[in-house]
Amino acid sequence: MKTQTIISLIPVKKIRHKLRDKYNKKLFYEQHPIYRDNFIDRGVVLYHEENMNFGGKVYVGEDCRFYAEGGLKIGAYTKFGQQCIIMTTEHNYKCDTRIPYDHRDVARPVEIGKNCWIGVRSVILGGIKIEDGAIIGAGSIVTKSVPKCAIVAGNPARIVGWRDKNEYERLEKAGLNFPQDNEPPYSLIYDDSGFRPFIKEGDKK
Repeated sequence: MKTQTIISLIPVKKIRHKLRDKYNKKLFYEQHPIYRDNFIDRGVVLYHEENMNFGGKVYVGEDCRFYAEGGLKIGAYTKFGQQCIIMTTEHNYKCDTRIPYDHRDVARPVEIGKNCWIGVRSVILGGIKIEDGAIIGAGSIVTKSVPKCAIVAGNPARIVGWRDKNEYERLEKAGLNFPQDNEPPYSLIYDDSGFRPFIKEGDKK
């Protein structure tokens, strides 16, 4: 007997409606490609999902907000920490009829490559392209496009380092993206190198 038929036989109307809503929500998530092929954590808000293209195995952390009016593309295996924001439009302040801006928004699509790591509470503004393998440090405000395998951080985000491109290409070619279907259980690696250096006056990084 089909699930919907079983639910319709429940005599208590309130319980019947609650179960039907829960089942329909489960069905939606199983059929929608964004939710079916990627991991969207709790509290995530996706505006204009029809303008989103996720490559598969994308992880979006808790309470992220993606505004995709202008178009958003995210490559496979890219990871977002909690509370990241992506904007794909900006107010039309370059107008001669209204201040501070008029009723129109300017579409600025965002494209993020595969195997990227976007740190907690990063903000990515419209018109940005982040190439494969890039790392965005926690709390960064990304105002310019980021080249392949670059590590950026800060407000505004600046290049502070690079991934090993040869190692990246080796792992990518071998298909060793994270996660694999047979990943071992989560575990910690303990770093015995001590605390990070003290900040010095005049430091820019």
